[in-house]
Amino acid sequence: MKKVFRTIVLVSSMSSPICALQVANAEAPPDNDINHMSMPEKQQAQAYFRSHSFDFPTIFSAHHPGPFWILKKKIEFKLTEAQLKQEEELKMGMAKNTIQDEAALKKAYETYTIDAAKENPSADQIKTDIEAVGKAQTNLASEMVDYHLKSYAVLTPEQQKIYRDLVNEKTK
Repeated sequence: MKKVFRTIVLVSSMSSPICALQVANAEAPPDNDINHMSMPEKQQAQAYFRSHSFDFPTIFSAHHPGPFWILKKKIEFKLTEAQLKQEEELKMGMAKNTIQDEAALKKAYETYTIDAAKENPSADQIKTDIEAVGKAQTNLASEMVDYHLKSYAVLTPEQQKIYRDLVNEKTK
């Protein structure tokens, strides 16, 4: 039996201050392992991350891309076998933790949704639920920082210059 999480997705428009709530179902990926995920599951996880990570991809990652990006540019960086192995390990660790963090966030939203739907909800419980959602969302974004910085640290000074040049070109 597949585990299903009920999540609240906040949909907002830049032109309107009105937010709508939508309840959606999302399957938990099997074994928290990216290797067992289908392409649609990976895309769903990436989309969820982008919409729940305090805009990490366009704010921090734009200036400090991580192991996925470095591995895509392995030819430009002329990565050694040891570096390839380290970057791959960072990539897999980051993916595994992202999947776990997304599941924790979905679970926090599920608890919040259930408690909010009670006839007489406790204000303290709702505040606790909201704090749990905030903590889980913060963890989802902040955990990526270490992986991105560690992947940069794997590079030699010459490769770091190439990295900076490529990032500067990308962010112009």
